[in-house]
Amino acid sequence: MKPEPPTSLKFQLQPGATLVLQLSFFNEMNEAVLLRPTLEDWVVASSDRVLSASQNLDPPYIYLFSGSKASQTMEIAIPAEVSPGQMLKAGLRFPGIQENAIALDLEIVPVAQPLPQILEFPLSVTFPIFGETNPSSWHIFDGTTAGSAGLISGIIDLDRIPTRWLAAELLIIIAQRGEEYAGTVAGSTLLEQLKTTAFFQNGAIALGQAQLPQWLSESLTIANTLLASTSQPPGQNRLLYLWERWLLSLADTDVEANEIGNPIGVPPFLAEAAVAQLGGDTDRWWETLLLGLAVLSPPIARGLEEIARANSPTTAADAKAAEAGYRLATALPGLNFLPVRWLVVELLVVLAQIGNEFAQSDRGRQLAHNLGRTRFFKNGVGALSAAKVPRWLQISQSAATAFATAIGEANATGGMLAFWEQWLWSLLPANSPFPPSTLTPSAGETLSAELGMNSDRWFEAIVLGLATLSPRIAAILEAIAALAPPLPTRPSPPQIPGEDIISESPSLRR
Repeated sequence: MKPEPPTSLKFQLQPGATLVLQLSFFNEMNEAVLLRPTLEDWVVASSDRVLSASQNLDPPYIYLFSGSKASQTMEIAIPAEVSPGQMLKAGLRFPGIQENAIALDLEIVPVAQPLPQILEFPLSVTFPIFGETNPSSWHIFDGTTAGSAGLISGIIDLDRIPTRWLAAELLIIIAQRGEEYAGTVAGSTLLEQLKTTAFFQNGAIALGQAQLPQWLSESLTIANTLLASTSQPPGQNRLLYLWERWLLSLADTDVEANEIGNPIGVPPFLAEAAVAQLGGDTDRWWETLLLGLAVLSPPIARGLEEIARANSPTTAADAKAAEAGYRLATALPGLNFLPVRWLVVELLVVLAQIGNEFAQSDRGRQLAHNLGRTRFFKNGVGALSAAKVPRWLQISQSAATAFATAIGEANATGGMLAFWEQWLWSLLPANSPFPPSTLTPSAGETLSAELGMNSDRWFEAIVLGLATLSPRIAAILEAIAALAPPLPTRPSPPQIPGEDIISESPSLRR
């Protein structure tokens, strides 16, 4: 039997000390995992006082393959504002890998010397720990995902799914929206204007060099092989379909009572049909992706319209095409090794930003008010709270920042979405002064700090963001909001004529 790590660690440390955990890891699971241990905030025993935890990791993250070993150092700063005799408690967690935490119990002792106290402690951890079994990455996505347990399991599994799968689905959906927009007068006009620019020609060449259509087809083939299930009809085992079905199932479910209702019908996501319709024509993929981005992102739409108006007509590409093609061709394989959690976090934050802005409008404020009085909203907030999604978002953002810093591109990319938007605008000729990037890491961090650990505000912002981007989801949410119970009316106070009061109370006449 493998040696199990202790379920709790106990130390005696003075205020302001530093605890150094020398961590040794061994992965006995079948899949590789992204390791970034995190320490929960300190709780002062026998009180409601919570102190922020401060930690430093070296290296900032570890990608641990199956059957391999690795080591990591965690420096933990003990709060200086504690007093001797107090007991502090926290949990050392491994987000995305195990639910159980290793408890840290600290007894604060008097300062024995003026110099900072440093205590080193070796800790070996083998995954899976505490006898937990390694869950399949996909067995949890069934009819039971209406409850909070399904959301918790889904969050855990996001560290085992390559970003490639979700990126492929997103690109296909963007292309589908673009195909619809191309059938309108506004869409076809914008497309014809863009086709005469060097920007458009550069993008078409870059997508051809990176062989994007083939990459999408291969991504679907790999996903189908690993997600093969005879119990699910085609199109119902896709990530976006599963999450959409889970979200809408909250309307007829009671999470608090652990009840599962009837999910709202969601059309299956037939990605293969969309890929087959567009085929291997790189130019057509580029056209639909541009128009799809114009539909889904107003800032990008404004940039594309500006390019269409300002660029001098030309059908020739320039040196930017080869450079962009190389960047895309080298970036796509890297999506096989990044966990999808990071992309999901960025998407959720962007959705929350859009929803937060929508909530300032009269229509958004009214929709949020009505949804807030429905079972759908109560269930969504309960699921987010049970799965600790706000804290998961904060931890994941920290992991993504650490990764970007480690590869020396924190300022250059600001996340995957910002990186790809920068790639899009890099297709412009060198003398083009526009458009600036619309995705800034500081905006997402500011919103995360504003919403904090408030599950109510996170859920409201995310669903309002979805309503803004998806007319179909907006219509469903409007229908759910219409089922909200009426606001209670305050009974009117009884009306008694003044002369009756005087006649019945002689004391008032004196």
